[in-house]
Amino acid sequence: MSVFKRLYRGETNIDFIGSRRRWYMISGVLALLCVLTFVVNWFHFGVEFAGGSQFVVPAASTDFTLAEVRDAVEESGAEVSSAQQVGQGGERKFLIRTPVLDNEDQAAAKEAITEVTGLPTDQITATEVSSSWGREVTRQALYGLIAFLVLVSAYIWIRFERAMAIAALGALFHDLLLTAGAYSVIGFEVSPATVIGLLTILGFSLYDTVVVFDKVDENTRGLLGSSRYTYGEAANLAVNQTLMRSINTTLIALLPVSGLLIVGAGVLGYGTLKDLALVLFVGMLSGAYSSLFLATPWLVDIKMLDQRYKLHAQRVLARRADPSKGDRREARKAAAEVTTGKSAAGKGAGRTSLSKDSDAEDEDTESEVVEAAPARAKSGGALAGSAPRTGARPSGSRNSPRKRQGGRKR
Repeated sequence: MSVFKRLYRGETNIDFIGSRRRWYMISGVLALLCVLTFVVNWFHFGVEFAGGSQFVVPAASTDFTLAEVRDAVEESGAEVSSAQQVGQGGERKFLIRTPVLDNEDQAAAKEAITEVTGLPTDQITATEVSSSWGREVTRQALYGLIAFLVLVSAYIWIRFERAMAIAALGALFHDLLLTAGAYSVIGFEVSPATVIGLLTILGFSLYDTVVVFDKVDENTRGLLGSSRYTYGEAANLAVNQTLMRSINTTLIALLPVSGLLIVGAGVLGYGTLKDLALVLFVGMLSGAYSSLFLATPWLVDIKMLDQRYKLHAQRVLARRADPSKGDRREARKAAAEVTTGKSAAGKGAGRTSLSKDSDAEDEDTESEVVEAAPARAKSGGALAGSAPRTGARPSGSRNSPRKRQGGRKR
């Protein structure tokens, strides 16, 4: 129970950044498998994209099976691209798809179906779909995808920074690749519902990534002025703080999608629901994984290419390895403030650090440095390190009262 409480409060300390090579290796293997699957199996495009003829056979009665109808169409001389059942009970139907058939071949296929099923010819619906319609759908989907990526990249770049935009787009392409690979492996048909599902998971994947990046931006604000955390440590803290939110968001989103996939495809057998549910299910899982294990580690690697963050990390690690030396630059500055009468609190007020705890730690460090600075000589009862009284003059100056010879004052 303590683990779940810590997870709920965002107090976990999982090393996402330190183990990033492991996540890179896992993602690389999955991506390679997807590419090999494309070469070997490619995709099974539906009639809307490949074009062809489709026969809809009412199957409310149980006198014939889907396999019998498919065999009958093949015996008529037509090549069956796919055969599936949709609906349940009195609404059950068989969908038989073939390449484009001329009028004679269509008539022969319908006659063969009639002989097997015993249904009148007018109850068997034959339609022909041109492949140009599928190409138009694909073209419009690509236009929408490009516009979406451009707008989202511009938003992340303006709202956060360029490195975050690059990391977010990399995670997005990773999600698309894994989702497409799952379709190729399982062998589901690519239909317009698949395209709609792909566009949907783009938004979900980016939403989860932006939530994590927002926390990273908050934790790393003013980081270069602090010596407590490196950029990687601050980013890892942000991932841990948003971990429970990412898990909750993914689980809540997957529940209805699982219902579509199991009930819609497994029980009811609707092809459109099956196509849409699979792409959503795989895409949401991949999006949650990439936002935690890939996007933020990629962001850290990109930031480490900046010399400022690299030197800052080296300084933090060096100070942590030998804390007795401290930061000499801060020590000299603190000593100069003591000499000029500046307060250490005034200096700390204008600095920004990783968190309130780091602010308190920096102020404690400055106080220790101030105490270690050489104390000024006490003069006129003033404490060492305090500012001199305005208008005070040292004893023995010409304005101090002095006695004449003989003991009388002037």
